[in-house]
Amino acid sequence: MCCFPLVIFAQMATVIPLASEPHHHLALHNDYVNVYEVEVAPHDSVQLHRHEFDSISIMMGNSEVVVRAPGKPDARQKLAEGQVRLQSSGYVHSTSVEGEAIYRNVTVELLFPQKGGHNLCAKVNATEGLNCAREQALPSNSTHVEEPQYETDQTFVALVRVLPHQNVSLGNTGRSELIVSLDDALVETVGETGPGKPLRRGDFEWIAIGQAASVFKNISDKEARLISFRLKPQGPAEITPAPTK
Repeated sequence: MCCFPLVIFAQMATVIPLASEPHHHLALHNDYVNVYEVEVAPHDSVQLHRHEFDSISIMMGNSEVVVRAPGKPDARQKLAEGQVRLQSSGYVHSTSVEGEAIYRNVTVELLFPQKGGHNLCAKVNATEGLNCAREQALPSNSTHVEEPQYETDQTFVALVRVLPHQNVSLGNTGRSELIVSLDDALVETVGETGPGKPLRRGDFEWIAIGQAASVFKNISDKEARLISFRLKPQGPAEITPAPTK
């Protein structure tokens, strides 16, 4: 009996915070979010770590993984490119990458406590059902399609599908907004006539309250996808540069 506390302590000591996990590279920090770019080579593993905040993970490619959580059976999962997943505060796990594909995602930590979370039109929380309103026909002059994914009292997450050779204006909604690109076919401008900045898969843009809206132009013959996080005002959110990589 005297040894049990030592064993338990040794096991707990191997759990590190997400911020210390070496495959998670902090790319943006402000009062609302931490944005991590994650890349793991085939047959490598994400170390055992704890999520201190609710996090939304966005897959940048298909991947086969084994997820290990203390006290639970190993879970083999096939993750799809574009998949959006909730990892709740307090969740402890490691992830081993199977197959030959590099594992890439963008993980967004929501730094304010999230309440009332529920799925909308995607199973972001894998343990809950959907709450998706009936799809309506698009007007003939539509430039984009917005598909609600997940919502809390503080945050609204949507998939925005920009139609070929069309534009969408995002930001300036009374909320700060984080935009994550899922495709390489987009160019962002500040306003309709600002200088263009190409967006690649995994690139993101923070649009604070009071900033001009950004226009995202799809320059391809296929739909281009964005994930939008709209964050309810909680006070000033100043952008803090991430550490130099």
